[in-house]
Amino acid sequence: MFVKILIGEQMAQWEKVSIHRHKISAQRLMENAATGVLHEIKNHPRWNPCAKVLIVCGPGNNGGDGFAVASLLKKEGRDIQAFYLGAPDKLSAEAKYYFSQAMNCLFPLRSSSDWIRFRKYLNQADFIVDAIFGLGLRRPLSGIFSKVVKLLNQHRLAIKVAIDFPSGISSTTGEVLGIAFRADMTVTFEVPKWGHLLSSAWDHVGELSVVPIGLSRQELAKIPSTATWLESKLIQSFFHPRPKNFHKGKAGSLLVLAGSKSMPGAGYLCAKAALRTGAGLVHWAIPEEAFQKIDLRYPEVILWELPSKDGKFSSEAVKEIQSMLPKFQALAIGPGLGQAEEVQWFFEKLLKISGKIPTVLDADGLNLLALLLKGKKRKLSHLILTPHPKEMSRLCGIPFSEVLKNRVEVTKKFAKKYSCWVVLKGFRSVISDPKGEIFINSTGSTNLATAGSGDVLTGMIASLLAQGFSKKGAVLSGIYLHGLAGDLLAKIQGDRGTIASDLVNMIPIAIKKQIKDAL
Repeated sequence: MFVKILIGEQMAQWEKVSIHRHKISAQRLMENAATGVLHEIKNHPRWNPCAKVLIVCGPGNNGGDGFAVASLLKKEGRDIQAFYLGAPDKLSAEAKYYFSQAMNCLFPLRSSSDWIRFRKYLNQADFIVDAIFGLGLRRPLSGIFSKVVKLLNQHRLAIKVAIDFPSGISSTTGEVLGIAFRADMTVTFEVPKWGHLLSSAWDHVGELSVVPIGLSRQELAKIPSTATWLESKLIQSFFHPRPKNFHKGKAGSLLVLAGSKSMPGAGYLCAKAALRTGAGLVHWAIPEEAFQKIDLRYPEVILWELPSKDGKFSSEAVKEIQSMLPKFQALAIGPGLGQAEEVQWFFEKLLKISGKIPTVLDADGLNLLALLLKGKKRKLSHLILTPHPKEMSRLCGIPFSEVLKNRVEVTKKFAKKYSCWVVLKGFRSVISDPKGEIFINSTGSTNLATAGSGDVLTGMIASLLAQGFSKKGAVLSGIYLHGLAGDLLAKIQGDRGTIASDLVNMIPIAIKKQIKDAL
């Protein structure tokens, strides 16, 4: 159920032990890898039976995977041409086998006539498959390898697919070694590797698909890993069917504390997202001066007017909140609160009275917490923090650049220090539990870079908490489904133009798509 994230050396050792100790055929593994790659290519929206496919194969087993893909396409009668770089006599036995199977569509790149053929087919290709180097690359590309990758990158119309790793990317650090293939999609095997997930590699990896090839699960269990890949099966495990006598009282009550006179609508997205995620009752508490500016666009949200000062929550509001707290299973605090001195007093008292109620902090809630902490160590075990990198910089008191450079370590260190859950938002969001266990999210893309997207996430996580999910279940499910909703919208709208209210409306569809097989 848990998908480990490994480094290249661990993956190579796992494969070696699977072959020698468990007698798993290396040739069969290569065939399984090729079958998985071809399956992902055929699932691409641009695939069609008449598509022209160009495959470039290197001198190692990554090239062997490319030969195997070419062999499968050749057997299907597809329009395929493959070129190889290196001497065939130096290939492994399994790579040589698939080299011979693909012989009729394989060409070297040596003479001027070979290059003419290559350039001609490159210009016609609908799909380009990079099988030059995989996870074993240790030095920058040079010579013919660099030249070929540069030519492949210049082709703007074809869909570019990398097998295991884009050639030129370090499997351990994600570093670009000189020049690297820029893939639209990378198909890797069994588990993701750190080199796929670090920011330096993002624009080269493209969409990441992970396919099984039959390595020993027994051996995988022995391999230590510093993080878990957040994917569908894990999320499905947190959801259970609702009985027929289910009612709103059983679906949980959530209190959203958000907004001010200058930002009266800051809590709408959070509250609406909570309802769309399945909470039975959502109360939205708002300062009285801001309440006067609210319309009833969403009558399902229960509005609660609280004492204010200068259009923001006053410390007097805490008394009313305290009397009502026992009816709520979760809190969401932060969007649009402001950071005035009166709000700081309100926030500090609110944290004290909230006790053990699971609470999601976002936006100004995080900024207020940063002012409250100022480097002090204290337990925040009932809190779930959802900062973006700038907010994380304020919380930790370190430069923004350091957060970006060390996303995993910064997140883990803070979560352990304050005994809380932390979600560092962004592409490949980093999640840490209070003990420092790390999860990397597999969903979400650039269309989520829009105002209010974080408010939606806050509402989703808080909603799941109110419904009785554990902190782990709520955090991991919330971030995964939030990204999935964005991915579903991206298929319709592209990589820009999504607005947060679109995201809210997509939540039930994302849940249905993800959870249907589990219920």
